[in-house]
Amino acid sequence: MEISAPRSILVIQLRRLGDVILTTPALEALRKKFPDAKIDFLVEAPGAEAVAGNPAIDEILVYDAEGPVGALNWALTIRARRYDWVIDFLANPRTALITALSRAPVKAGPAHVGRRWAYNVKMKQSSQTCYAALEKVRWLEPLGVSPADAPELPKLYLVKDPPEAGNVVGLVPPSRKETRRWPAASYARLGRQLRDKHGCALKVFWGPGEKELADEVVKGIGAGASAVPATRTIGELARELAQCRVVVTNCAGPKHIAVALGVPTVTIHGSSDPDAWNPPHPNHPFVRLDELPCIGCRLNDCPYNLECLSQLPAERVLPAVEKLLARAGTPR
Repeated sequence: MEISAPRSILVIQLRRLGDVILTTPALEALRKKFPDAKIDFLVEAPGAEAVAGNPAIDEILVYDAEGPVGALNWALTIRARRYDWVIDFLANPRTALITALSRAPVKAGPAHVGRRWAYNVKMKQSSQTCYAALEKVRWLEPLGVSPADAPELPKLYLVKDPPEAGNVVGLVPPSRKETRRWPAASYARLGRQLRDKHGCALKVFWGPGEKELADEVVKGIGAGASAVPATRTIGELARELAQCRVVVTNCAGPKHIAVALGVPTVTIHGSSDPDAWNPPHPNHPFVRLDELPCIGCRLNDCPYNLECLSQLPAERVLPAVEKLLARAGTPR
């Protein structure tokens, strides 16, 4: 089909926080390629807060409905707006319905999902796994957008006046998936090593229902460690992360926030695939037990004993953190 340059574009990525953040390079690529187009973003509330202030977005539409009736109402709302292009990165039943009923001349969505019937431009997966932010940009190639149009890393605009980072290392022990959660005792051992060898203060991050885990890490480190205050918004979390020289983290949402803020990260990978979730950038290395035959299994339930995490010693993570600390230089 012949595709005309758009005057208006709707991009859809309702959830999850990390996926929303990983969509920002695609949004910036669309803005660079079509500077005069109106670009709107349909997203649920947590993600809407994360992309606040993004200059690539003209209007953030906050999806606030439940069930098929709510999706239908949103479909009618989007239809009335008469977008030229609707690009659905999520492709769940609700977003496929919204896209299919949008009446947009270009309805783009992933080719590998069962709901591909909703799209007349099918975005194909790369033949080889790559960083998810880059993958989303590559999906746009049938629309004339290329990776050269996109920034190398996601970017958030939540911290307007970034605080100066002190000699603080952030630790992010929570993850909603057990197969991505490095043990609290390992985080504590790493924290003690960073304190004793480099004089670092340790800031332990947590979210709803995770304070007990954070307190366990703080207790295991002892002097020099503290749990961050409860963060009520993503902006508050971002400001806490921005005060760190380095963040050591599981493969989880705060990691993507740190990357998008320009804070160096070391990510612990067990079941998750670093090729998909870690940017290929020297400020964002990862550590995992590559010698395990099951490493990177992508499973949410381990059929063994979580050896990929329980057997990963702090001593193997420490050099990656030290390298980033050295690159950051002496804190003021």
